[in-house]
Amino acid sequence: MYSKKINDMVLGIEASNILAGGGIVHLKELLGNAKPRDHDFEQVIVWAPQTTLDQLPERDWLQKQTHPWLNKSIVFRLLWLKFIFPSVAKKTIDVLFSPGANAVNFFPLVTMCQNLLPFDAAENKLYGLSWMRIRLFLLKYTQLKVFKQAQGIIFLTPSSLRYIPKRLNIENKAHVIPHGINSVFYHDTSLKRLNIPIKLLYVSIVDVYKHQSIVADAALNLIQKGYNLQLTLVGGQYAPAMKKLNKVLTLHADLAHKITYKQTVPYEELAAIYRAADIFVFASSCETFSLVLLEAMSSGLPIACSERDTLKDTLGDAGVYFDPYNKESIMIAIENLINDNELRISLSSKAYTKALTYSWSQCADRTFQYLSKIAKENSNS
Repeated sequence: MYSKKINDMVLGIEASNILAGGGIVHLKELLGNAKPRDHDFEQVIVWAPQTTLDQLPERDWLQKQTHPWLNKSIVFRLLWLKFIFPSVAKKTIDVLFSPGANAVNFFPLVTMCQNLLPFDAAENKLYGLSWMRIRLFLLKYTQLKVFKQAQGIIFLTPSSLRYIPKRLNIENKAHVIPHGINSVFYHDTSLKRLNIPIKLLYVSIVDVYKHQSIVADAALNLIQKGYNLQLTLVGGQYAPAMKKLNKVLTLHADLAHKITYKQTVPYEELAAIYRAADIFVFASSCETFSLVLLEAMSSGLPIACSERDTLKDTLGDAGVYFDPYNKESIMIAIENLINDNELRISLSSKAYTKALTYSWSQCADRTFQYLSKIAKENSNS
């Protein structure tokens, strides 16, 4: 490693597996709001596929690098990570940040826990005998190896730590830094009246642990009870989960038009979709940190949410909770928000106020402060 002054450090960010979704949002917002020189980093180098680099901001301190192998399949990306990247990194940077928790031969290393699904055995069973379940098993093995190797681990919520095996003894190197929220989503609707029909919204990939089929069944049953409502589902899809959703819609063919599914929505159009809704439903049974939940909160929506500790870390007492596996529980939560005007307004206001405490600038400042601390603590090791 080059000999550098303490205020002339170089941070490396290995983002070879950051390709879409929340990972891209985090990386874009982190770099867009960062002030690395406030934390003694003169330069930041990001290694990633070109499609990822194209989405990152331009800054005088930011250097974007790719490699032909990074723009091919996962096999080539892993080969680059193992055989090419370590020697390049050791010559150029003082500390490495791997937000995707890749196994990298570098010291000091800081990683992140952005996916709890590999560590939740009960949720894994939802995938049955499938390639996805094998993938989750492999991710658990590799990420535990990275957590053991790393000098620092960033968690997004305090409750996330309990998913990691105690034998790793990670408490002394764990640091909680939640994600932020883009200000475009802020919209206080606490005094808004319900639309007719009432518009329910659920934004998330259609997946087995997101339970869109149960939410749709609950919504259709509420319609049968006489509630005038519509449900909009927004997000990509995992084929087996989409099959379950379609089965529910087929069983209620006469009411299926009350359910709208939008697979692809540009990120810049999401704020308008939230603002058009009356109630947000979030039914994930395994979540590290939900950006969409925070987006709904900042949009001032009353929220019916899955009762999970990591989600309560964010939403707190600003929502009504339900069992994501239980249709009746979901129905009761939605009914409470529809029928109790005072409760709905109170929770909407609470959620919006809580969302105001989250910001990407704060996330970026705390992250770079932590990375600088790890770099300095290990500079002579």
